[in-house]
Amino acid sequence: MSLNYLLWALFGPAAWFVWLTLLTAIFLLGGALRSARITVTLLALWTILFAILPTGNWLMSRLETAYPRPAVLPDRIDAVAVLAGAEKLRASALTGSLEVGSHGERVSEALALAQSYPQAKIWIVGGVTHDGSSDVDWTADYWRRAGLPQGRIGKIAGTLDTCANARGIAAALPDQRVLLVTSGFHMPRAMACMKAVGVDAVAYAVDRQTSDLQFSPAFIENVERVDLALHEYVGIAWYRLSGRL
Repeated sequence: MSLNYLLWALFGPAAWFVWLTLLTAIFLLGGALRSARITVTLLALWTILFAILPTGNWLMSRLETAYPRPAVLPDRIDAVAVLAGAEKLRASALTGSLEVGSHGERVSEALALAQSYPQAKIWIVGGVTHDGSSDVDWTADYWRRAGLPQGRIGKIAGTLDTCANARGIAAALPDQRVLLVTSGFHMPRAMACMKAVGVDAVAYAVDRQTSDLQFSPAFIENVERVDLALHEYVGIAWYRLSGRL
């Protein structure tokens, strides 16, 4: 796990419940009842906004509708670039084969696109490693075992964030029209990075996260949706502030 994801896991919205609960317990044990009432109130607000209300749906929908999947595939595509992020590296190392998380459609959809564009090379773009193996290695191996010829599989490694992914694609695939595959919520940031380095990219969004239910009793999923969406908004803002976009 890269540093930015570790910090988000520790201090992002999904973790606020844990910290607020711990603070409430500390205040109660220390007799600081006024402070405990404040943290309990914040816990209640967190629960209403993130777990009960469709806040995650609203935030996620704005991201996912920015680049809808094309109804008709483009006639000419020189390469298909899949951004890593679905791979569960520790689980893959334990089982000896690719294990994916909730964004596994990135990996599986590439095989269908390989059939649609038989002349195009399919690239996996990433660089996160664990025990000597990287996300791109696991995905490339899976595609090979699924029947994609070795010569049609490309790897762009050493790119640890979205704009680094874009720079890697620009360097490896100059002057090529690229079909960019990533999760819909991630596509606005990915396309902004592609445009910043001059990649001719066509967005192909997968892995829909917006629920078709306005209100859902799946409270944990609601919180996860908020956390994912806010991570993207913060990422876009940080890239702009740091001059990368």
